[in-house]
Amino acid sequence: MWRGYDFYRQALELRPVHPDYRKLSPAGLLGHGYGIIGTAMIFTNLLYLVRRRFTRSIPAWAGSVKAWLNLHVFTGLVGSLLIVFHSAFQLRTPIARLTSVSLFIVVVTGFVGLHLFDLVPRRGLQALRARLDTIEPLFPGVVTRVGEALATAPVTALPHDASFVRLIVTVPRWLLEASARRRTVRKAARADKLFRALQLARPDLARDLLENLEFVASGEVDAQAGGAVMRSWRSLHRFLALLMLVSVSVHIGVAWYFGFRWVFER
Repeated sequence: MWRGYDFYRQALELRPVHPDYRKLSPAGLLGHGYGIIGTAMIFTNLLYLVRRRFTRSIPAWAGSVKAWLNLHVFTGLVGSLLIVFHSAFQLRTPIARLTSVSLFIVVVTGFVGLHLFDLVPRRGLQALRARLDTIEPLFPGVVTRVGEALATAPVTALPHDASFVRLIVTVPRWLLEASARRRTVRKAARADKLFRALQLARPDLARDLLENLEFVASGEVDAQAGGAVMRSWRSLHRFLALLMLVSVSVHIGVAWYFGFRWVFER
């Protein structure tokens, strides 16, 4: 932007007479280079899908899935930014507009998916068991009652290939299940004599303990729901990315056919 600010702020009809036109225009030396490097980064961006798909086959020295996700985000953002500079902030053809819109949608859905990934609880049932193991020496009766009670309050788990419509339909059920698990934990804890004694002696500690148990009990529902949301969102993002690659390929093909075919002609 520092290098080409004076060129980019010119009106389209004035750019051909600007000294930097042959360098910074979409077909110029730097402008075209931005497009080549940005496109290469976007295609490299897809290696994350390979890394995630073949996690067990790829050796650990190749990098963790988290590291590849960071690379996925970096190449996606930097590559998209270079594509914007390649266009010189102008969209003069329908193919260029389609490519830009598809790229923008993929970047936005990627940002949303990244934040969803950070928000989704991943421990679920493990967190509940760890918390119950912690308090078992002090309140063995509570642990037993809570464990038995939660066994009767199952959590709906959707298959990996569940549709987005099925996900939306299941959301109210998850909300009811989370509420039911919190009530189950509350009822089971208050039925224990030691816990009732703690409520009389230290009501603040009893309240904190109960709230924590309710939280981790409903966390299993959050983990199931969050995982299903991430799978659906990831599928949407992947589908949009493939559409973007098709439009980018068409854009490259048209540019090559009409702009560079003469290189190989006599």
